[in-house]
Amino acid sequence: MKKERIFIGIDVSKGYADFIILQENKKVLKENFQLDDDKTGHDIFTKLLKELSTGSQIICGVENTGGYERNWVHLIRKLSHQNKSVEIYKFNPKGVKHQIQSELKTTIDDAVSAKGIATYLINNYELFKSNWEKSISEGKEITEGKMLNNMINSLRKQKTMKTNQLEKLVYQSFPELLRYFRYSAPKWIYYFLIKYPGAAAVKRGKLSGIASIKHITQQKAINLKDLAKKSVGSMQGELVEFMIKQQCEDILYIDKEIEMLKKRLEEVFENDERIEIITSLKGVAQWSAAAFLVELGDEKRFKTTSQIVGFFGVNPSYKLSGDGIYKVKMSKQGSANMRSILFIIANNLVLHEEYFKSLYAKYRAKGKKHNVVMGIIMNKALRVLWGILKTNTKFDSKIDQRNIAENNQTEQKSQISKKSRRMQELTTDAPISRSNLKKRKAILEPQSSVSNESTRSSVNSSVQI
Repeated sequence: MKKERIFIGIDVSKGYADFIILQENKKVLKENFQLDDDKTGHDIFTKLLKELSTGSQIICGVENTGGYERNWVHLIRKLSHQNKSVEIYKFNPKGVKHQIQSELKTTIDDAVSAKGIATYLINNYELFKSNWEKSISEGKEITEGKMLNNMINSLRKQKTMKTNQLEKLVYQSFPELLRYFRYSAPKWIYYFLIKYPGAAAVKRGKLSGIASIKHITQQKAINLKDLAKKSVGSMQGELVEFMIKQQCEDILYIDKEIEMLKKRLEEVFENDERIEIITSLKGVAQWSAAAFLVELGDEKRFKTTSQIVGFFGVNPSYKLSGDGIYKVKMSKQGSANMRSILFIIANNLVLHEEYFKSLYAKYRAKGKKHNVVMGIIMNKALRVLWGILKTNTKFDSKIDQRNIAENNQTEQKSQISKKSRRMQELTTDAPISRSNLKKRKAILEPQSSVSNESTRSSVNSSVQI
């Protein structure tokens, strides 16, 4: 006899969680209640699950909150190993958000969120169960790796904030120095500013002292002295110099912390054969390969490249109308950490891997902006990385080019399919737009005919003008 399904939505907050229990028909079995994330709260929930699981299948759902949900997930997973009637799944908060929005709630509190999670769980259980199973079965290596990677990303954000603050201070005290770090500051800049924090300090300093700093040549020291003498910096004094020096010391300390954490992340995956496959792409360092594997998880959970680029939000998101496409942008759903890693990887590939360098040049030549092209490269890098991991082969640009050619042939075939028009014969007689007319002619007429028609239209247009 099939067991009755009971769905539990768990909305996790720092130190506690809100719960609601629904039947499969979405009727409330137990109203919202709140438990603390401590032994007492865990004991109460354990007792409740044991009572409910007698004759019923208990399906629990929780959003991926980046860490606060782990204690509850660990508890329920432990119970599920003892009792097969208990299941736990973790999923992307974006799906739950859309579920709650579809119910037109004016006020969203923890209780509403818990119910939204339970409802989303009921609506999508059969469809996404297998994907959820893979996302919840992360090994210790992945879980700890994600924590390390989160720490690295947090430190990188701190560094960016402090670098921006430093630039503002330098702009007001020694603006001429900014020519040396328009895009990113070389390390010698920080050591230089710690010793000579501002134009006034440089003017006071000796040439030999400036030249003694690593990576500052005698000529560069002379140039820095000259710039300081001509500086138009308006902020001078002991307090400004203290702030500049402090920001530089903080940035160097953060850099040191980041490098230490990167090495630890590399150590987590030092015996993983997949690192060698990923680093076969020139420019991909060991730590970024490890970070990529952490965010990727089990690569086998994805069946197609469309699935993986959509899951991590590097796919183009656009709106379609009958006349064309508009509002094209990166969807940015899923893990922001993965997109951050992909951006780093994409930058390095454009610099060091000839195949990606040529792709970048190709799209730039078409007039696309740098950030747009980097988004395309991120998408391409993710698909390539997933492909070489799936086939367990090192990167070969010739294989990728062959795959592109095969996909293009498939796309051309799909363009002449009339499946979507099976209810009505496709004609050009409908009151349609010119762009839609062109699409229909491409299906109904030979390519040469379409080309000739386009040529005639172009000539006629130029004559009329």
